[in-house]
Amino acid sequence: MRNPTPTSRRRFLGLTGLAAASSVLLGPRRARAQATPGAPPRMRAPEPSPRRGGTLKTAFGVTTPHFDIHQGATTAVLCHLYNGLVTYNLGDGIKTVIPDLAARWTVSRDGKTYAFELRDGVRFHDGTPFSSADVLASFQRIVNPPPGIVSQNRELFNVVREMDAPDARTFRIMLKEPRVYFLQLLAEPSTIVYSKKALDDNQGDLRKVIAPGTGPFVFKEHKQAEKWVLARNPSYWDPELPYLDGLELLHVAAWTDRGTAVLTGQADMSWNVSIETFQEGEKRKDLVSGKKLPNFGAYAVLLNCKRKPLDDGRVRRAIHLAVSRQDLIKAFQTQEPIDNTRWVPHGDRYALPAEEILKLPGYRADKSQDIPAARKLLADAGYADKGRVLDLLVASVAPHAEILAPAFQEQLKRTLGIEAKIRVAERAVLVQEQQSGNYDLVIDTPGHLLSDVVPLANVYFKTGGSRNWTGFADPRFDRLLAQVDGEADPGRRGKLIRELEDLLDQEPPWYMVGYTFHLPMWRNRVKGLGLDQRERALWGRLDTAWLAG
Repeated sequence: MRNPTPTSRRRFLGLTGLAAASSVLLGPRRARAQATPGAPPRMRAPEPSPRRGGTLKTAFGVTTPHFDIHQGATTAVLCHLYNGLVTYNLGDGIKTVIPDLAARWTVSRDGKTYAFELRDGVRFHDGTPFSSADVLASFQRIVNPPPGIVSQNRELFNVVREMDAPDARTFRIMLKEPRVYFLQLLAEPSTIVYSKKALDDNQGDLRKVIAPGTGPFVFKEHKQAEKWVLARNPSYWDPELPYLDGLELLHVAAWTDRGTAVLTGQADMSWNVSIETFQEGEKRKDLVSGKKLPNFGAYAVLLNCKRKPLDDGRVRRAIHLAVSRQDLIKAFQTQEPIDNTRWVPHGDRYALPAEEILKLPGYRADKSQDIPAARKLLADAGYADKGRVLDLLVASVAPHAEILAPAFQEQLKRTLGIEAKIRVAERAVLVQEQQSGNYDLVIDTPGHLLSDVVPLANVYFKTGGSRNWTGFADPRFDRLLAQVDGEADPGRRGKLIRELEDLLDQEPPWYMVGYTFHLPMWRNRVKGLGLDQRERALWGRLDTAWLAG
């Protein structure tokens, strides 16, 4: 990298040869680029005259396996210490992507080059000045991690062709192909920038150290399985933020206990509470507020496509048709709300509305046509081994092992005459068994960062995908997926995604139960986060939070 030189806005545009955009409007359920005239937007509370001071107390599970977000540490705990290049705007209910460490950015007309003009005067918590070298080092570790480093989002960045830092205030990313969701990926709370000095001092591995960030809060105290205490960063690059004096992140593992903590005032907010405490909160609108939000995690039964009889797509299609999603969702309703969805998460602009989904074979409540069709598929596939018992693997989590697994087992037996034996395993063992292919059926909770189905499909369904543990392999699907991934036109992309879902319904690698909802709840004095404006769940930053009264 050349010696750092100042970069003016005019030189920046000349260097990149691109048109400027300072925000991305997510709009209804999805991102679309839109140039914004005038000064780039700043993160601010939506209410006028936010009150300063006080400590916000949260209640959720705040344990973390280590401290390195890029390697899988708990983002909802550690993200408050850091910034990304861009971020979701808390002030409008995370509907737009706005500048963070990048003061502004540009995107080439072919959608392949992103150039970021970085802020001046930013320092890490240890006083180290921030520059493009930190951004380059962070993204190099994400895209091409050194030996011994696990980059949890590496596969999402496989589209990156090249990165550079022409000077101290400029960072560029060049893609192999355009990706309509790329800015959303950069805005995710886990896509943070670390200090190059911290990376160098720790041989690229930050699992054992709480590395200094540039974020609105600084680390103060950590008591394992009890709490984290963070304090306001007095030298934050945005002098207006944060409004709070600090955060106290309380470790509350049980959903019911989280809701109780909010209802009793022991905590100010929780990202996800139990159904019963959420319902209690709806009766106490004088004290608390809440909102049911689509989440990008799902419940599914993974089908081993390499083992008989599930190696035959007709058998998998039969299960898709015959087992009642409505019955499974009802059985699980006391634990977590599950929506009637297909393969695209609810909350995405390309998701088929629930009323349309419920008209489709397999998804509709009326099984009078689906069960006979499923039994014919089994007969056509030659499945007559009534003596064989399938292995149904499930994690040793009570709701999974004691509610969902028995309900699915009963449905298989009653509708198709398929016997399954439930095998309960610790979560770590369950993952090992999946990776080795030692199962017939496994109940899992797959999820992904973005609403776009393509990143999930590349990981779970594409031939050779890093988590394609079912062994699903279909050249037609791979070709169609590549088409969708490279298509930027919304109309054509929507049509291709519908074809992708139709293909997955025909020979499904999973029995998709449905995507879930999260139930955030907060005391009425919590302001600044646009929680009531949100259209999907996101456990992340609290820069603009403030406390009334």
